[in-house]
Order: sequence, then C-alpha cells, then structure tokens
Amino acid sequence: MNAGGDPRFVAPVHAVNVFVPLVNLTAANGPTEYVPGSHLDFDAKVPSKTPSLKAGSALLFDYRLKHRGLGNSGTEERPLLYITYAKPFWLDVYNFDRKRYKNLPPVAKQASRAERTEKRQRTIFGGLP
Repeated sequence: MNAGGDPRFVAPVHAVNVFVPLVNLTAANGPTEYVPGSHLDFDAKVPSKTPSLKAGSALLFDYRLKHRGLGNSGTEERPLLYITYAKPFWLDVYNFDRKRYKNLPPVAKQASRAERTEKRQRTIFGGLP
C-alpha cells in the first residue's frame, strides 16, 4: 500500500495474523475468507478464498490482507486462536479503539503465585496438607 506517493512502493509488513482453529473449519461452521493480493492492492479484483483448515493447523497472513470470518450455520461453536505479531511501533487504532471497549467489565484480580500453588496442591493431593 502506498500513501499517495509512488504507486510502485509497498510498505514492508508491520504485522502478521496467525489463526489456529481449535476445531476443523468447514464451509458449514464459517471459515475465514480472504482476498489474495489485497495486502498490496486493497481493491484487488480477484476471487476470494475460503480454506478449510484442520484443528491445530495454522493460517498466517499479512495483517493488511482483506479477511473476514464467515457465518457459522452449524450448531457447534467455532473456537479459534487469533494471534497478531506486530512491530513495536505499530498500534491498531481502527479495530481496537478504547472507545469501542469502554463498557467492558473490570479485569478480574489475578491470584498470587502462592494462591495458585496452593490451589494446584489442593487439586493434586485432594486437600491434603
């Protein structure tokens, strides 16, 4: 993509998405659709792709690639691990704007290391001291 300058210039990758489906993704449960080449030309006029992925496989792509999750017409959930790796200077202010998430509940208090250890020991040893 260029910012109105030389049309031959394409900015280097600044972020990469990694999708890891936790169940098999099929046409019925809504795979991710993407437009090949749209990270270089947002208005690319090419057919979109909707790969079916096996649980545990990974789909990696440039953050700028046009993509979306399709509707889930099945009865089962479609859990997906979604990770974004980005250069330290980059911040997505369009998809993750503070105003968009202002009504989220406060984050739960995290248990201390000692509390987590005690809980694990109770679980493993059945409450024995």
